[in-house]
Amino acid sequence: MPYLQKQTPPGSGSTIKTLLRRGLFALLPVGLTLYAVKFVFDLADGWFGAAVDALVRAIVPDSLLVGPLAGGHIPGLAFFVLLAILVLVGGFVSLAFGSFVFRQFDYLISQIPGAGAIYKGTRKVGDLFTNPKETPFQKVVIVPLMGTKALALVSGRTVDKVTGIPHLRVAVPTPPNPFSGLLFLVPEEDCVDVEMTVAEGMQYFVSLGMVGPAEMSLTPRNDTRRGE
Repeated sequence: MPYLQKQTPPGSGSTIKTLLRRGLFALLPVGLTLYAVKFVFDLADGWFGAAVDALVRAIVPDSLLVGPLAGGHIPGLAFFVLLAILVLVGGFVSLAFGSFVFRQFDYLISQIPGAGAIYKGTRKVGDLFTNPKETPFQKVVIVPLMGTKALALVSGRTVDKVTGIPHLRVAVPTPPNPFSGLLFLVPEEDCVDVEMTVAEGMQYFVSLGMVGPAEMSLTPRNDTRRGE
């Protein structure tokens, strides 16, 4: 944790601003995690809360629904119902019949103007993490871009008919949407394989670079230049 290292004692020049900044970055991961958990719980309550409460009132005797359980509301129960539904849906689409039904559903939703485009983009991201073999990208590389280096996704390879030099077809996404960005043809010798999976590269783009390896291969291994 960098923000807990090499700290200066408060009595030797530390300011309130510095201490506040350290405290903020020390608690920020905890705060974001709690916010995400609360968001999921609230989402589950909004979707299934009323139905789950009605089911509890129908099954549990009124004599037991007292105090915090009055009205049949059990905090967090809707979240576990959501988890159960996700498991059941996952099992259903794993079957041949379920997969067929889901493909038909995908097709119908994708035909809706406006919403279909959003759905297809979200579906591509989901397919990337559930079935990496279906990703349209091959690997993640570093390419030179405007005097610096950029992370890019390789979608194919082509050869210059005049020079015979092989080029990679790469996409440099514009976060946080990894399916929009700029397309380039870059000489293959100028591309550096960063030894990341495509899924890891997608996580890097979606998180605006906050989720990524601490070390990456940024320079070709046969490049002996140093300090240039």
